[in-house]
Amino acid sequence: MPCQEHVLAVRERLAEFGDAEIAVVTFTDPARLPSYIEHLGVPFPVVSDVDRLLYRALGVERGTRRQVWSLGTLRMYGSLLRSGRRIRRTHEDTQQLGADVIVASDGTIAKLILPTTPDARPGVDELLTALRDA
Repeated sequence: MPCQEHVLAVRERLAEFGDAEIAVVTFTDPARLPSYIEHLGVPFPVVSDVDRLLYRALGVERGTRRQVWSLGTLRMYGSLLRSGRRIRRTHEDTQQLGADVIVASDGTIAKLILPTTPDARPGVDELLTALRDA
């Protein structure tokens, strides 16, 4: 599940992704998707994988409390608070880690990034480089 900063960073540079299709896969209950999309300001399609079949197929693991609440994650939330953003209580599994996947035009996975903590998501430059290399 993407963090708000990650979505915002991609959204700000969306034009650089050209005709690439961007989608978010989450395990959020489909009934909660509208508020999820609004809260994160997701400008691309969002798909719900409640049973986490794709997560498991990609090897996306659940993190330990230490991974999820790492110093970097706490700094990330502190930065969000200082910038005036509100942090909402979640109904989600906060220990589920995320992934970033670049799928080539032939449907194969060109790049799979499995961050070990929520704050270790790749930057937009890394995603754009992987997309160009796909």
